[in-house]
Amino acid sequence: MNNKKTKKVLNVITLFSIGGATETVVSMTHGLLQKGYEVHIATGPNIPAEGSMYETTEKLNIPVYTFPHLKRAITPFDDLFIIFQLARFIKKNKYDIVHTHSSKAGVVGRIAAWIAGTQARIHTIHGLPFHHYQNWFIRNFFKLIEKFSALTCHKLVAVTHTIVDVMSKNNLAAPGKFVVIRSGFNIEKYLNFQGDGIEIRKRFDLNENDIIIGKVARISILKGHNYLLSAFELVSKKIPNAKLLLVGNGEFENELKTVISKMNLNDKVIFTGLIPPDEIPSVISIMDILAHTSLLEGLARVLPQAIMMGKPVISFDLDGAHEVIKDGVNGYLIEPENIETLADRIIDLASNSSKAKKFGKAGREFLKDEFSNEKMVEQIHNLYTKLLST
Repeated sequence: MNNKKTKKVLNVITLFSIGGATETVVSMTHGLLQKGYEVHIATGPNIPAEGSMYETTEKLNIPVYTFPHLKRAITPFDDLFIIFQLARFIKKNKYDIVHTHSSKAGVVGRIAAWIAGTQARIHTIHGLPFHHYQNWFIRNFFKLIEKFSALTCHKLVAVTHTIVDVMSKNNLAAPGKFVVIRSGFNIEKYLNFQGDGIEIRKRFDLNENDIIIGKVARISILKGHNYLLSAFELVSKKIPNAKLLLVGNGEFENELKTVISKMNLNDKVIFTGLIPPDEIPSVISIMDILAHTSLLEGLARVLPQAIMMGKPVISFDLDGAHEVIKDGVNGYLIEPENIETLADRIIDLASNSSKAKKFGKAGREFLKDEFSNEKMVEQIHNLYTKLLST
């Protein structure tokens, strides 16, 4: 940085479990440190079943401060306490910039930074906290919170253009308050992955001739594993050597396994358990098709990751999926919850390897470097510089 005084940044995120938003925060922090910023992370503790990012930040020498009262659930006493605790922490450490991530930290962190009088206050919307699967009262309660929180910050960063459209249409913030910056990752690890596919398949008891349909997501109800499983039941009848690889774990896992047993698909569905972020490229590398059936997502990180590896992708046409998938060009967009069409599209690609390869190649050309860490960090740096100069 050209400024004589090193600028101090605090990234605030709700939990330090493994997940797209947390990985983005760590990547962003590492990139900003290399640009000369002093950057810290404030977070609530991780949920053990969802993994931890503490080892990663330790290796990268990123200071992380854990606040036990910062939790995912709404708890009025803890939430009020953490606002003032964070405000004192921000003021004491004299941060020039407070950048919040995820819904809960986005609310308490922005209010705390506003109370502390931080010069630049930014919030990144990785995914909207309200959706049509909620009841009317809850949905509108979250909208009201978002509208108020937007007033306490200077800029809103959205990871998709769709998020901006939805927020603007709901009058939650003025269009000029938004900027779109993609969640970056190390695309070189995906573009240039070198690994022994046979050995990786053996790790999960998969054969060379198995056609692998993969899904990477926390196993929870809104991630839509049940739709993919129902579609896979139809696929397996047409393509006997098809296998379903479910990467991740979560609270819906036992229920899902019960359904799989009733479908007599135990020998065709493989649960990998939680996979560390550094190993995700190796797992995607053995997939023939990546399917994403989440009912709520800003933009699933795994979609551009799979596209960078030349994989055809199939996704419900929700949120930001259409921004990385051109239907019939590099993958398929499916009407949400349409199991029959989902099965048909999987069968189409699973039985036509030349089309699958064509889709994979087109996807790489379409995205290029849009999701690179370097591009994300440079855009964030430019935003910080602009806000600090006003």
